Amino acid sequence: MKKRFESTNLPFLQEDCQKQFTEEIGNRIFCSAEKWYQRLTAEADYKNNPVIEEHLRVKLFPAMAYYMALLEEGVAQEEALAAVKQETQKAALKNKESNAQMSRLPFAYLLYRMGVKTHMNKNFPSEGWETEWVRCDKNEIHFNLHRCIYWELCQKYGYPELCTVYCANDITAFSGLMPKIRFKRSGTLGEGAAYCDFHFIKERHR
Repeated sequence: MKKRFESTNLPFLQEDCQKQFTEEIGNRIFCSAEKWYQRLTAEADYKNNPVIEEHLRVKLFPAMAYYMALLEEGVAQEEALAAVKQETQKAALKNKESNAQMSRLPFAYLLYRMGVKTHMNKNFPSEGWETEWVRCDKNEIHFNLHRCIYWELCQKYGYPELCTVYCANDITAFSGLMPKIRFKRSGTLGEGAAYCDFHFIKERHR
């Protein structure tokens, strides 16, 4: 049977489960995660939007299914969160390298600013996110997310604490934009803030 996680951002999950736990326990947790993933994807509302479906199938539900499997196995919440974060950070590091490649280009900030609104409209559509643009000028790109499907689904399934794992991935991924673009954020919905604020600041260099 084709492993369902192979087409997600956690294709290495089974191997990592076996390494972190014993082979027997690791396989049991992975099989449980696959069952939860199948259930989550089967009952999901993708809002007739392929972008939403990709977010849920590739990024959101794999981590949630793993978290559910760990809790089902009796792993403490704090340990389960740490384990899920460890896995999702691997995908975030790939995004960091992608951002680093872009940051090495001449006029990186200008290119980023020119494409950011198109990128957000395409990859974070209104069916899942509510974006407020505050500024997008020669010094800073700043937008706030007042609604986020990751936060909504973590609440829906009763795991609001899990959202912080997805939030942490942003910090890692956007760190790749340095030293030309500095990412800053004061809070997220998942951390209890009124909204998620995203700041991409052009760094000055002599």
